[in-house]
Amino acid sequence: MGQTSRHPRGLLTCCCALIVGLALPVGAVELRYPEPDVARTLQVSTPDGRRLGEGTLTQWTEGERLHVLLTYRFEDGRRVEEQAVFRQQPELVQESWTWMEQRGERTTRQYAIDFESGKATGIQRTGKQERRYSETLKVEPGRTFAGVGMVLAAKNLLPELRQGREVALHALAAIPRPRRVKVTLSQKGSERLVREGRILTADRIVVHPEIGVAGLVVKAPDIELYFAGAEPPVMLGGEAPLLEPGDPVVRTEVLPRQRAPAAAREGPQEGGR
Repeated sequence: MGQTSRHPRGLLTCCCALIVGLALPVGAVELRYPEPDVARTLQVSTPDGRRLGEGTLTQWTEGERLHVLLTYRFEDGRRVEEQAVFRQQPELVQESWTWMEQRGERTTRQYAIDFESGKATGIQRTGKQERRYSETLKVEPGRTFAGVGMVLAAKNLLPELRQGREVALHALAAIPRPRRVKVTLSQKGSERLVREGRILTADRIVVHPEIGVAGLVVKAPDIELYFAGAEPPVMLGGEAPLLEPGDPVVRTEVLPRQRAPAAAREGPQEGGR
């Protein structure tokens, strides 16, 4: 995501632990910023900036449905694909989510969630071992999201988050068995990001998961999302585990659109010149 200036987090962590129980639930997430049809390039790296790969973000609308497709190609040969479908009116409601990781022709991890039925399935393959998962999870339409859905929810909640409010939602996650997890969204200061030689100040939105499995607490890193601007805000990137809580944290940067050369923008001159 370019260079960042980090803020001390010890005090923030202590404060978050004290007030996380005060996070306010919301109704369905109001759609403030309808998503346009767009294609963007992504860059993936370690949190300290070492390049891991690249990807693409493509989103388009069909009728009342927003479709989002993310693909990542890692330098170690892995390929990851994430797809999601949303209704955008009158609220933001996620309808489906799929995630797949491949090494060569072999699928190593694959998950799918149908939000209408709550059915979540998963496959993990390690060597000759294969594990399959099937769960039926509780879904509250407009308050339950997975993958890129949490990014869109955070974007539409920015007005509340910028006022210092904490918002509680639910995420459907692979731990690796599919689970419903409570998450708290909040703004934790800002980040200075270097983009194309310019320094941008972006809101730092933290998605804090609270994962409990069989009476034990699973430690999961926070997800950090960065947005700049106001109407509408622009997603610049974020940091999160690739999928499961134990996966390495990766940084994803949404690269700026490439402008066409001046001659191409102006079109042909009179006389065909």
